[in-house]
Amino acid sequence: MGNLPAVEVLLATYNGACFLKEQVDSILGQDYGNIRILARDDGSSDKTVQILEQYSQRFPDRFRVMPSGPSTGSPKNNFLILMKAATADYVCFCDQDDVWLPDKVSRTKQNMDRLQQRWGEKVPLLVFTDLHLTDDKLEIVHDSFWAYMSIDPERIYRLPQLMVQSVVTGCTVMLNRALLELALRMPEDAYMHDRWVSWLASFMGKVGIERTQTVYYRQHDRNAVGTGSDIRGDNRERSQRSLWQKIRQPRIAPAHVIRWDISQRQARAFLREHREELPPKKLALVRGFLRCQTSRNRLTRIATFIRYRFFYVGVKANVALIIHLWKMKPDKNQAG
Repeated sequence: MGNLPAVEVLLATYNGACFLKEQVDSILGQDYGNIRILARDDGSSDKTVQILEQYSQRFPDRFRVMPSGPSTGSPKNNFLILMKAATADYVCFCDQDDVWLPDKVSRTKQNMDRLQQRWGEKVPLLVFTDLHLTDDKLEIVHDSFWAYMSIDPERIYRLPQLMVQSVVTGCTVMLNRALLELALRMPEDAYMHDRWVSWLASFMGKVGIERTQTVYYRQHDRNAVGTGSDIRGDNRERSQRSLWQKIRQPRIAPAHVIRWDISQRQARAFLREHREELPPKKLALVRGFLRCQTSRNRLTRIATFIRYRFFYVGVKANVALIIHLWKMKPDKNQAG
């Protein structure tokens, strides 16, 4: 292992026996020379726990399984327990059903090193990457997850847009110790662990983008989180709709409203937890975002939405949100 800093991979499992061995083998086969795995199962009823124990016995210096405890009921809370138990200076989140490319950790760590050389180890730092989108047999369906999902990773640097639409996929990220310590205060209202740490890094630290694909992102019928669509579907019909059609028939999608409300809940939690740590301009931004939901004046809600550019990707999503903000009945009790 030489003098390489340890990278700790946090593996959260739940009924993942079907794909788990492929994932673990891909981690143990990384070309980075100092990796250890910390795993925790959240109450599986299949053979997941037995598989974890087998690896723990085979690789006692590299693979540790946390003791069983009450089920948390969510990947976010399972990861939070793992985060609290992590001891390395660098950690990666790991899902149970993907496969990592052999240079995933080394590529990400190189990007992390560049960030740390510039900003120092006391600044919260995060690096994330693109992914190959695959089916359940690991056949590549789309070479770039970002391209398939119309994700612009640069949105990580545009806070208003990051607040409404996440660009970070948890299984690609690496955190330094400073960001990990900050994330241990993650409240229950945080939507998911990866989205929360991306907000922390963007508002209070620094972020690096590794533009290569480092993970085979497996989609199957048991994904906890995925693309939310048929990955073999044809997107041409959506893209060929004219601007006039999108404005005239915006197809108000409940999913946009649901995602908006999720972001609002997270923003309230973020403000409660970190109000005193945010610089004035970023504090004003979060308060402006909440004002889109809490102002009793329709025009104020919409004007604030446009002023700060809390924009989704795509015309129809933004039209849907403007209509939603116009029609909604604000609840003053939601203010942060």
